[in-house]
Amino acid sequence: MSPFAEDLLKGRVAVVTGGSAGIGREIAGAMLEHGAQVAIVSRQPDNLDAAASLLAERTGRSPLTVPCDIRDTAAVESMADRVRAEFGTPDIVVNNAAANFRMDAERMTLRALRTVVDVDLIGTFNVTRALIGGLLDRGGGCVLSIVVPDAPRGFPHYSHAGAAKAGIVSLTASWSREWGPRGVRVNAIAPGPVATEGATANVFGGGSLLPEVTERVPLGRLGAPSDIANAALYLCSDAAAWVSGVTLAVDGGLGTAIA
Repeated sequence: MSPFAEDLLKGRVAVVTGGSAGIGREIAGAMLEHGAQVAIVSRQPDNLDAAASLLAERTGRSPLTVPCDIRDTAAVESMADRVRAEFGTPDIVVNNAAANFRMDAERMTLRALRTVVDVDLIGTFNVTRALIGGLLDRGGGCVLSIVVPDAPRGFPHYSHAGAAKAGIVSLTASWSREWGPRGVRVNAIAPGPVATEGATANVFGGGSLLPEVTERVPLGRLGAPSDIANAALYLCSDAAAWVSGVTLAVDGGLGTAIA
């Protein structure tokens, strides 16, 4: 049972990139359950259709599905136009889409670096830039990005993702200062270990590292996608009306344990 009122986001329009799986799909579902109209964005139409079916079964409401490669500025502009045509001006932009794979730093190629930076950092820029005008014209709304824990400390074996996410943390701080006077809040969430399908395969050694990681979490368990979605609901709601420029760690205390 949700700790939030069912109408928490009633009347709001949200765009969630990477919304076809994992944390993005969970955020989209939580926003649908709490009254928002939601557009989910991903490159693969089949994945979007499957996600929409799952979300409709779960919530009784269907999201708008918009296939889009967020690296492509023209495709992103088309996505933004479609959302506005279907729902009107978005109030909430959730930058969740990401690429990631393990590669030791000494083996890092320029192609590998660009692959991750283009999706994570440039994609976040493209989507936000395409949608921010409506929020600024309205004088309200929020931008939320999903990053990694304590990005400035680095991300061993995933230095391309660490660099990209550190860039998003910096954008979050800069945008919050520029757009705050115009009523737009900008925040980020840094999830701790959440055993989504993608993270299990790409970060947790196919699952072999999960017991070791779990032992290190002070709260004694891995995170669930719903833990991140609840934080997103808070930051995108009026309950966080005076919260901006924050990167919120949602990690069961793991950050303090390794500080």
